[in-house]
Order: sequence, then C-alpha cells, then structure tokens
Amino acid sequence: MEGGAIRTSHAQEKCREGSSGGATLASMPATRGPWSHTTSIGDWYPDEHPFIKNQHDTDNPNETPYTMTTSGHLLYKRSYMPAVMQRCEPLGFKTNSGVNYIDYPIRLPHETTTQQAHYTQAIMAPNPLVIALRTDTDKVFSKPLYAAPVYKFEGKPTYATADLDYLKVDAQGWELTDRLIERTHDVSLKAEVHRFRVISVELERMEQVLVENEDAWGQLAAAKLGVIRHLEMADAITRINNMNDRFMDDALQVNKELLCGRKG
Repeated sequence: MEGGAIRTSHAQEKCREGSSGGATLASMPATRGPWSHTTSIGDWYPDEHPFIKNQHDTDNPNETPYTMTTSGHLLYKRSYMPAVMQRCEPLGFKTNSGVNYIDYPIRLPHETTTQQAHYTQAIMAPNPLVIALRTDTDKVFSKPLYAAPVYKFEGKPTYATADLDYLKVDAQGWELTDRLIERTHDVSLKAEVHRFRVISVELERMEQVLVENEDAWGQLAAAKLGVIRHLEMADAITRINNMNDRFMDDALQVNKELLCGRKG
C-alpha cells in the first residue's frame, strides 16, 4: 500500500472489537440470570452429539436413551467387560464416585426413579462425551459432557471474552491453570475447559484463514479494476463489437458470392 500503510481487515477489526465484550450477544442485555424466560435446558445443553446414536425402548420421555453402534445395532456392556472381568471395574472406566463422579442419572423403561451410573468414562474429544454403565443392565449409555451448572440465588456471572483468555491452551501460566483445574476435582469442568480450548484454537485458525482470504480477495479485486481500466483505455468493447459487425458483413458477402456462383 502507499506510504507503507497496512490495511486492517474486517475480520481483524471484529476480533479486536469482540475481545473486550461479554459472552452474550451485542444485541442482548447483559443479565445475571441463569436463563431468560425463553431459554430451555436443551438450548444451553443440547443432548445431540455427532459421535452418538441413541435409542429408546418406549415412548416414555423419562426413559434414558441408550447407545447404538453406527450401524444401528445395540451396543452391549459386555463389549467393555470380558467374561473373566465381569465382576471387576470395566476397562477404561472409573467408579462413578468421589473425584471421578459425573452426574449421569439413568432411568430404565420399567423404573419409576433414576439411578446414577455405576461406572463412567470421560472422553476428551473435541466435543467431550461421557459413556456410562450400570451393573444391572447390559445397555451402554452416552451423552455430551458439559460442566455441571452451579445455581445461585443471585444468578450466573457474565464473563467478558478477555476474562477467559487465561484458559487458552497457549496462555502464559497454562501449567498452573491446569493444576488448579485438577484441584477442583470436577471432571465435567475439565471437559468444558477442554471444549473451550479446542473451539478457541479452531476459531483463531478460521479467523486467520478469513483474514488471508480477505487480503487475497482485495488484491484480486484491485487487479481486476486495473484490467478494467486498461480495457477502457483501449476502447475494447467498441473495437470488438466492430469486428463482430464486420464479421457479419463478410459472412453475408461470402454467402452472396456462393449463391451467384451457383447461378452462373
């Protein structure tokens, strides 16, 4: 650019503007309430996961869905528990108590109340999930793993985006942050921070792609305008159209000569 000026892209401007804002949308008032009157639990904690396929045995909405394989077959607990280990803790699972506790109430079709899962396994995928087992059924249960909400009388806090920067994977002092997270003894909170880090990294990558594409688009658009000016200076359209008119005249003349030759 002239004078060495650097053009700031729209994506960079939006990123900078959003870095000091809250987690709520700019068009929404920043409230301390846990939900608005139009917000449901499903809006904040969707039960769908791209790697999970669940099934019900009945139409009872209180029945806890169980997990199917990607081919649509029932996933059995015994696939996690070889016969020789049926009375032992399943491989890869932890007893659902103490520091390993993850809230996973399960209600089978014939039950009137729920029971907590006996074993759980937290999978720290980009979108974390939890697999749960009960000792009294061969079914396997799974769902997305979210940080357990803490309900307070005064409502939830509202975070500015910058308040969460220290949770990012490349933030200064991340080792101490990880130790502090471990000391909360909350697997679901650890999973939520993991989800935040994965999304933040991917968002920053996409922002960089948008910035690069925007810069490339600007260069191409400027080059196109330059070519248009060159064509204007060369009076290209008039000259090309004139050739078309002459081409038609020549074609008619040739056709006339052929007809005259045949008559001769």
